[in-house]
Amino acid sequence: MTKSCNAYENKNMLEVTGTTLRPGGFILTDKAVQFCKFSARDQIMDLGSGMGATVNYLYEKYGMNTVGIDPSQKLIAIGKDKYENINLINGRGEELPFEDESFQGVFAECTLSLMNDLNAVIEEVYRVLKNYGYFVITDVYAKNPHFTDKLNTFSINSCMRGLHNLKTFREKLIRQGFEIMLLEDCSSMIKALMVKVIFSYGSMSVFWNKASECSVDGVEFQEILKNCKPGYFIMIARKGDKGYE
Repeated sequence: MTKSCNAYENKNMLEVTGTTLRPGGFILTDKAVQFCKFSARDQIMDLGSGMGATVNYLYEKYGMNTVGIDPSQKLIAIGKDKYENINLINGRGEELPFEDESFQGVFAECTLSLMNDLNAVIEEVYRVLKNYGYFVITDVYAKNPHFTDKLNTFSINSCMRGLHNLKTFREKLIRQGFEIMLLEDCSSMIKALMVKVIFSYGSMSVFWNKASECSVDGVEFQEILKNCKPGYFIMIARKGDKGYE
């Protein structure tokens, strides 16, 4: 099996996305905090925290006690060296190392599309959220999802390989017991990022070749992405009062 290359550990990805490693920076993070009325009293988890930029941001701006969890030991090491007073843990979304009903909010900003078993992650998030806790999701989706299966043949660990089918993704959350409180299209953010990439690298294909650092055909990958018509969204789901079963 071809080794999957983590684009988020690549300097080219960091150059175009900044420390948040996602479109839009903290704009949607602030929107979610305001919508959910999170406060410094709330326990918050950042799922797929990378180097901890959001964990640090929530602490510095809002005084929130936030823990970040990420499978990349390299990114965690960078974060611990870069930021003071933040809590980063090595782990996977499919097996969260926390007790039931531990958090008032879970952020997954452009990270669920990276998970190996999305159903298991949704179950785990539901388990660790308190009743009426909020699941904040920003991520990429395919406006034309008929071509997404072809993306799975590429050995690159990037959210663009895991574009959501927004309809089926929403149904998964509802089946688990979440209520969808907010769903907005934010595709202008991903368009702005693509413009920045093209300005810096000449084309998206060249960027994918550099960011993947492995045998990915950037031209082929980008062509399939174009067929999928990538978009970006924010979704906020709330856990019901029946608790974890």
